[in-house]
Order: sequence, then structure tokens, then C-alpha cells
Amino acid sequence: MNNPRFCDLNACGVKVAQEVESGQPIDKDIAAYRAKYLAPYTVGSRKGIFVPRELVDKLAKTVSLFGNPDLTIGAFVTNILITHLVANRDVINELTDRGAKTVLV
Repeated sequence: MNNPRFCDLNACGVKVAQEVESGQPIDKDIAAYRAKYLAPYTVGSRKGIFVPRELVDKLAKTVSLFGNPDLTIGAFVTNILITHLVANRDVINELTDRGAKTVLV
């Protein structure tokens, strides 16, 4: 990794499958990332989840460095989760279907 200061997930106890050398992002990649993940989001009704404190601390520091005062950790994480769920919808649905068939009532 070129700059592991804020994105070193090993420090959060996360086992990363493989390190990826991504090179320098270009302006269009940065603009696309901003549009997808750094948009403020009204979370509405909330429910807490449990994640490692180190990860929350890292997210808080990272979100503050983006320079968008309206962006919260919750909005950032919500944007990431929505993108993940949409991108992996077919696999998630298939796993859900398989799981439902093996549950004994």
C-alpha cells in the first residue's frame, strides 16, 4: 500500500485477504468515489451495531479528513453498505435462499 496511515485494516484486527497495489487515483476516480460514498445521507431511524472501537476511531478520523462537515460516520458506512448490497445482490439472495432451505423449524 502506498499510504497505509488511514486505511491499514490490519490495525483493526481485520484479516485482509490480499494486499492490492492500486497506484495513484486519477481525478475521475476521486470524483466517482466522492459521489458514491461521501454524499451526506439522512439515516433516519437508527439502530446501533457493534464493530471494533479501532475501526470506529479510524472511520471518525478518515471522515473528518474528507472535509465535508455534513458527512457523518453513519452516512459514510450507510453508503458503503448500500453499494455492497447492490453489487452483491445475486450472491446474497442465493445464499439467503440456500440458508432458508436448510433451517429446521
